[in-house]
Amino acid sequence: MLLVVGAYVAWGFWHQVGSGVTTSSASAASAQEKADAFARAAAEAQQTGRAVRVVETFDDAELSALANEAASAQALPVDHISLHATGQGTVQGRAQAHVAGQTLPVSLEGVPVVSDNRVALHVTSTQVGAIPLPGPLSDQVTQSLRQPLELGQSITGFQNLQVTVSDGRLTVSGVAEP
Repeated sequence: MLLVVGAYVAWGFWHQVGSGVTTSSASAASAQEKADAFARAAAEAQQTGRAVRVVETFDDAELSALANEAASAQALPVDHISLHATGQGTVQGRAQAHVAGQTLPVSLEGVPVVSDNRVALHVTSTQVGAIPLPGPLSDQVTQSLRQPLELGQSITGFQNLQVTVSDGRLTVSGVAEP
């Protein structure tokens, strides 16, 4: 019975959220290069004594790569994170959560924020599978995803750090000060 319910949940989840975004090593490398642009700008501002403006746009595959890296670094019980920036200013996604020896499909929605010199995804809602889970199991998955999911490394030495979202893209901009 449990196997049938699990198969139903997985089938419902995958058909509910679609095929998602695939990340690759090229997407991860591109995302890292863009994230490193902020550190390079901060160093340049210090060397030249002039402010340096940076604007970097990350596509869905790059966002997904950054989120998977962050989840792994934070030892969150989720992987296979696939994110999509929406035209409504949010980021929607799906992932696999690992709780109590089970792997469960999770969908989430969040708002990108700048907090403590980091761009993070503040998760505002989660859904585990297509049918409700028992309270304690659902609560455990939701709680592990509700903390902000950092995207990339800390961005220091910047003023006016901003994040904007459009369909399929998340743009981070700021000014590195000397």
